[in-house]
Amino acid sequence: MPEEKNPASEPAGEITGGNGTGDLPRRDFIGAAALGVGGAASGISFLFHKYGEHPYIDRVKGWREDFGESNHVKTGHIGVGNRGGSLLRTALQVPGSMPIAVCDKQPSKIKDFKKSIEDVISRRDGDENKPTVQASDDYRRILDNKEVEAVFIATPHYLHGPMAIDAVEAGKHVYCEKAMAFTIGENQDIVDLIDSGAKTPGGEDIVFQVGHQRHYSPLYQKVADMIHGDRIGEVATIRAQWNQNDKISRPAPSLELERIINWRLYSEYSGGLTTEFATHQIDVANWFFGEEGSHVGVHPHSVRGYGGVDWYYQDSRDTHDNIHLIFTYKVPTVQRDAYGRVKKDGAGKTVYEKDASGGVRMREVTFDYMCTMANAHLGPSEMMLGRYGTIQVSLAGGEFWKEKKARKDPNRIAEGTNPRRSSQKKILKSGATMAKLGGTPGDEIEEKPLERGDKHWSHFIEPIEGAYDKIETLLAVESFHKCVRLARDKNSFSGELRADATVGMNSAVAALMANIAMREDRAVYWDEFFPKSS
Repeated sequence: MPEEKNPASEPAGEITGGNGTGDLPRRDFIGAAALGVGGAASGISFLFHKYGEHPYIDRVKGWREDFGESNHVKTGHIGVGNRGGSLLRTALQVPGSMPIAVCDKQPSKIKDFKKSIEDVISRRDGDENKPTVQASDDYRRILDNKEVEAVFIATPHYLHGPMAIDAVEAGKHVYCEKAMAFTIGENQDIVDLIDSGAKTPGGEDIVFQVGHQRHYSPLYQKVADMIHGDRIGEVATIRAQWNQNDKISRPAPSLELERIINWRLYSEYSGGLTTEFATHQIDVANWFFGEEGSHVGVHPHSVRGYGGVDWYYQDSRDTHDNIHLIFTYKVPTVQRDAYGRVKKDGAGKTVYEKDASGGVRMREVTFDYMCTMANAHLGPSEMMLGRYGTIQVSLAGGEFWKEKKARKDPNRIAEGTNPRRSSQKKILKSGATMAKLGGTPGDEIEEKPLERGDKHWSHFIEPIEGAYDKIETLLAVESFHKCVRLARDKNSFSGELRADATVGMNSAVAALMANIAMREDRAVYWDEFFPKSS
């Protein structure tokens, strides 16, 4: 699986204030280099093209028939640059998806995607079902379109909050790229708006999903199950990094357009490395430090950080090219029996230790994070260190090592590797490295099976050209469409929605706290912005 790239996207739409978010100066953004028709259509032209060679041809055809016109989800795509274009390509592969509107500030971009959508849907569903695709350079025209049920927002970070709030107030379901919003207040505003019971014009609950696609990864779901199932014991610390040897900037045709094209390098438009990269892995730490069965997880207690512009100081950027962060979390301490197993009460609920006052005893754990643009070793990956074992995972795969004390404990044999296995398949290079350092070979972590096992529809399409991963974004977009259909039928979608607005806020606010910590050279606490009620 290819290494995940930076989720940049092109600017789209313009704001002249907005619905409780305060006035925002008008920006006349122009997108960067155009993606031609061939690039826009690449990877989507032959949807389910393996028909003639796959033994499950009848099942695949059946899935297509399951999503007739009445089951289509009609979507508008605001921002179709790097990440936004990838989301649009992904949506075109998801059964039952029907993109009908595109917005971007570059005319050639929306023209190319408009033609690609019409061509692909014509090939997919026949000319009689080919939609007339709306193309606009103003996102508000997409929100005014009554045919659009849901929107994908993949614009520069500083536009996420105002656009998302406008979309919810227009009664649209929203898929918003991470980081959810540019300021702490905007993140809270979005959560408050959703929690207040925002509805569509038809009275449906609004679906608000954030682009934290690791929640939809079968591998990361399996790791979460292992951690919450006590396979590595209590997590002592999580370590993560997202290293690249890249200045993450693109050539600009003129000095006037440089800040527009490379908006991620400027704090006026972006939170920099913390919001563009770290939010994915802050989200993982929040999730894994949380309790079993909770998609929301927890949020950090505090953060300290260090960073600077030390490698690419020749350009005019003011967001960091390296960051080093330490987050602390307060998590409850579980009670264990004589065999080291988690104690459960009569109802099967976890029993926690008590402090001197009779409350649940909390322990402090840390999440250590680094991102440098001067070395690409390890790339995006996370390591969870527990009392009984260690898990290292990335979108490329994962491995599990059992601690020596756990390998010798007959009551913990089921929790780890089998010491009698002399050779095991390695997914990450760190497995061999750890063995040389005196550790044991790591067990490969098998992904959770997809809903339909080896017959899941995603197995019948080619990998997406220009996407960031092979499966996670596909499954995230599929889940968003499922939620919209559930909402349409007035059914609950809470069990399906894994990356909701609260998940998005907990990650985004933590990243923004880290920027404050680096800027002000101090520890920054969650309670500064969300005081505990007395």
